[in-house]
Amino acid sequence: MKKTIALIALTGLLFISCKKEETKAPVEVKNPNQIGINIVKSDNIELVKKLNVMASTFDLVNFKSNFADKAILHDNMNNVTIDENVKMLGDLKSNGITVTLGKEPLIWEAINDKPDEKTGVTNYVICYYEVTFARNGKSAKIVYNMIFAMKDGKVQEEWDTYDSAPIAELLK
Repeated sequence: MKKTIALIALTGLLFISCKKEETKAPVEVKNPNQIGINIVKSDNIELVKKLNVMASTFDLVNFKSNFADKAILHDNMNNVTIDENVKMLGDLKSNGITVTLGKEPLIWEAINDKPDEKTGVTNYVICYYEVTFARNGKSAKIVYNMIFAMKDGKVQEEWDTYDSAPIAELLK
């Protein structure tokens, strides 16, 4: 009888000690050179898409409302305020320029681990848009590279690089 009880007790201990442990998700090893992540869907990305539509349709009041009051735009290395940028867009419209966006931009958001010391920004939306400018039966396709520094749902700073020569040619 003692052997039977001992055998039952030993078997019970074995079952308890063999209890399956919860499996933990593998821990991702961060690359020592990694400073953040990239994502392809976010509110900031959707806002940038809307901003480009607003600019292309010259909805300048709504366009401007999505920028911080002191936002700086770097238009081909020329620093301009949001008011100056809106005026430039308005001048294109008044000169009969129409703007059409390509269907699918290349666009993503980079989210840094630490905010920029100067601006406090961690989120940057980077995009490439093919844009067609047209006037008087002539058109020009241009690829825009745009980077938007985003904070609190507003553009804090923007960098645009593109070939401006075709636009100047259309304005002649």
